[in-house]
Amino acid sequence: MISFKIILALWNVQVKINTRQFFEGYSKGRTYGNFWPEMLKLKDWPPSDRFEDLLPRHCDEFISALPFQEYSDPKAAILNVAVMFPPSLVKPDLGPKTYIAYGTREELGRGDSVTKLHCDMADAVNILTHTADVALREEQCSAILQLQRQHREQDEKESLQQERVHNHHTEPAEIILESYIAADDILGEERKESMGGALWDIYRREDVPKLEAYLRKHSIEFRHTYCSPVEQVIHPIHDQCFYITMEHKKKLKEEFGVEPWAFEQRVGDAVFIPAGCPHQVRNLKSCTKVAVDFVSPENVSECLKLTEEFRQLPQGHKAREDKLEIKKMVIYAVEQAIKDLQELIPSDATATRNFAE
Repeated sequence: MISFKIILALWNVQVKINTRQFFEGYSKGRTYGNFWPEMLKLKDWPPSDRFEDLLPRHCDEFISALPFQEYSDPKAAILNVAVMFPPSLVKPDLGPKTYIAYGTREELGRGDSVTKLHCDMADAVNILTHTADVALREEQCSAILQLQRQHREQDEKESLQQERVHNHHTEPAEIILESYIAADDILGEERKESMGGALWDIYRREDVPKLEAYLRKHSIEFRHTYCSPVEQVIHPIHDQCFYITMEHKKKLKEEFGVEPWAFEQRVGDAVFIPAGCPHQVRNLKSCTKVAVDFVSPENVSECLKLTEEFRQLPQGHKAREDKLEIKKMVIYAVEQAIKDLQELIPSDATATRNFAE
């Protein structure tokens, strides 16, 4: 039976699982022994360099469904700078890519099915193609509430320890506990009205400095690999180790006046993310999404800026590699534009002959 690597959301590590087990969990749900939901994520499957070969009909249908095709079509968009690469060269991997992941309506606080805060290397469009609603059982809800209380107590203890170690102000543990409870109450109201498959938060480019400042200030309140507190921050956004929960969104607005464009994506919805806009996603249901990157002429300067930011990251950082090759892309686009203009403008001889006639 075919198996592939998936990401365990709770620990943020990769493990192997066979396809039958994964897709059964997609529609029916999976739990750990303590009833905590097991959230699995499958990224970039099949690989984009084989997407068209393995799923030709799906690939054609996805491309035909893309809105604003003059920008988003990965093969023929006249305003997509990325298509200007010469056919003889290996092009940057811009998709399409598939993302299949579990999800739950409740914001668990730990192990949520999320795409953490990050910036894509270019513009992107993401379409939600399928969802499966997996409801929590009553006994599971009770177990989750009990585990969340334990998590709050652990957070309270670690918060006090970090305050002593770092010797700077940290939000009092009592407030953190109250914040969790308030978030639970808000989620209860949200569940009644929500029908989407994925919750998106997209931040403005102008707010990036304030967003980075907030994440550095509150970094020890977040958890990442093996559900441990975030200990080192190289770049608050490019590290991709933060998911801003409802309570942190509230604090971000209070402290810095920053809030995202927040909305729910439903089946068939296409979400456009401009280059340079930090964004995060939380699955409210099991979701299958297909995405493709593109480079609009309007955002070439932003892509160049991001490439420079990635270049300045330390050796070994997962975001450091220049996967877009935007500088080459611009050169080829200009070269192609000149050729197109030359074809449109008649030569001197042709122009003289036409005038004489």
